[in-house]
Amino acid sequence: MTHRPSPIRSAAPAIALAATIAVAVAVAVASALPPDFDGSSATDAATVRPQPAAPAAEAGSPGPEARGPQPEARSTSPALAYDDWFTDEAMRVELYHSGGATDDSYTLDRVVREPLWPGMREHLLDPTGFGKYRFRVEDAASGTAIFSQGYCTLLGEWQTTDEAVKDGKRRTLEESVRFPYPKARVRLLIDRREDRPGEDGRGAFREIFRADIDPSSHGVAADARCRDCTVIPVRQSGDPRRKIDVLILGDGYTAAEMEKYRRDLHRFAEILMAQEAFAHDADLVNIWGLEVPSRDSGPDEPRKGIWHDTAFGTSFNTFDAERYLTTDHDRDLREIASRAPYDAVYLLVNTSRYGGGGIYNQWAIFASDNEYDDYVFLHEFGHSFAGLADEYVTDDTEDDAMYPGGVEPWEPNISALLPGRRLKWAELVAQGTPIPTPDDEAHAAVVGAFEGAGYRTTGLYRPYRDCKMLSKGLVPFCPVCAHAFDTVIGLYAGRGAP
Repeated sequence: MTHRPSPIRSAAPAIALAATIAVAVAVAVASALPPDFDGSSATDAATVRPQPAAPAAEAGSPGPEARGPQPEARSTSPALAYDDWFTDEAMRVELYHSGGATDDSYTLDRVVREPLWPGMREHLLDPTGFGKYRFRVEDAASGTAIFSQGYCTLLGEWQTTDEAVKDGKRRTLEESVRFPYPKARVRLLIDRREDRPGEDGRGAFREIFRADIDPSSHGVAADARCRDCTVIPVRQSGDPRRKIDVLILGDGYTAAEMEKYRRDLHRFAEILMAQEAFAHDADLVNIWGLEVPSRDSGPDEPRKGIWHDTAFGTSFNTFDAERYLTTDHDRDLREIASRAPYDAVYLLVNTSRYGGGGIYNQWAIFASDNEYDDYVFLHEFGHSFAGLADEYVTDDTEDDAMYPGGVEPWEPNISALLPGRRLKWAELVAQGTPIPTPDDEAHAAVVGAFEGAGYRTTGLYRPYRDCKMLSKGLVPFCPVCAHAFDTVIGLYAGRGAP
């Protein structure tokens, strides 16, 4: 799912880009740029042909299955060879995501060519099953599935709010999906998990959008923004096409505050690399920054009547939650981020107020100068990079639509303990550990199944008594959460699939 900030608790063209980035990866980036990459921003109807999605299931009917490989069952076809299907560039498909509490749909905005795909090249089909949504890319001629990825959305979380559920309102937000640039015409498909269990107990996927895309069309756009922005190579381990590239952007930093942004950037880079999950794979990680001045200092704070003009439009009080710090300016974010290599993008917000947010395979957002800023950074990083769920409970969400009854959460670190289902982290549980596990000192350092997680006091279980996804302070990620990080890092590194 997408995730909320935790409550306060103490215990628990091409030439310009290549010139900019030449400090460390000029060869990699320049070689990725097509010779006709001229910054055109036109889009025409010939670029994409939207196709009807599969129909919704009628009440009481299981409905049609989504086409293509299910994430629950790993593909048995031969491994895909990246160079057979893709170039070194990236394709970004910009969309509008609309819906109410029980339905949603996508509308195409435009297709964009980015200069470099720094992402996965071995595991092109996502084997994890993480995410409320997933997108799939098929070769249009043969129907071969050539790329897929799970993800979450800000709208997907809004659908669980009172505004959607009780007031019946509808909203539309910007979104985008991003994948290697295809050599031939492809079909993009988007699926959403239903509130009914699939074969593995997690929500069954249903197709809600499809469109055919011609990568050779002159209507494919190329971003022209931020070409004079300074790229900051914070940590360099090698060619972005073979590493995990983390981009930390700053929001609410004026031109006069760029030196502060640089200091904050380096501080949080050190915090990230000090984490065991990244420290033991340090040679796989590149970290980048990008100087993007804002007109005003600090984010919006609507409840206080504070409105600022910033590069990425970050704001507190998302969905009227006091500490929820997010952005709905997806196009601004993606256009500017494309100036640097990135697999994971994070927004460092110039504020001392506590807050943040993280959405799986989208972004994480965190405050720069709060006493818990390191915790918030890592907690939100857990959401966005490893798909981790919140493990804490709240007082008013026993009927939270985020986790429907009878369905196993897709997140790797919480479970509904559905009858007849194997515990998803069973391989980490010592023989003889009681399931459910008593929440007491005798079991404080064992992996089990402790009741109370996903905002609920009952019905959902976490794997460890305490964890950084549960409480603040110096608590580390538990073994199950650490394993989730290792899984995702391994996919980027080309290690065996989980």
